[in-house]
Amino acid sequence: MATMQSTEHGNTQHESEVNPTTEAHAGSHDGTYLLVFGALAVLTLIEVLSTYAASFKIPLLIVLTSTKAILVIAFYMHLRYERRYLPVIFAAPIIIGVLVALAIQQLVR
Repeated sequence: MATMQSTEHGNTQHESEVNPTTEAHAGSHDGTYLLVFGALAVLTLIEVLSTYAASFKIPLLIVLTSTKAILVIAFYMHLRYERRYLPVIFAAPIIIGVLVALAIQQLVR
């Protein structure tokens, strides 16, 4: 659904002309949201079941939690539709955090 916005000079523009990312995700995303919701539910179930695994529990939980965070950020916060440098800004701390957590785990053993 295209909406109209008026500019500071009184001209009317479509919202997609004002915000170019709006047109990229203007359609219905109910199926995508349900698919992501299902993936998050499956990942949560795997997380719960992985608490019974003794040897690789922490690395698996870190990977699963990071994957869930990336899904939420990408789809529910609409970062997937932004310019390419924004996902890199969000992904870099996650990757660094995973590496630091794995390094700490190796030091504690």
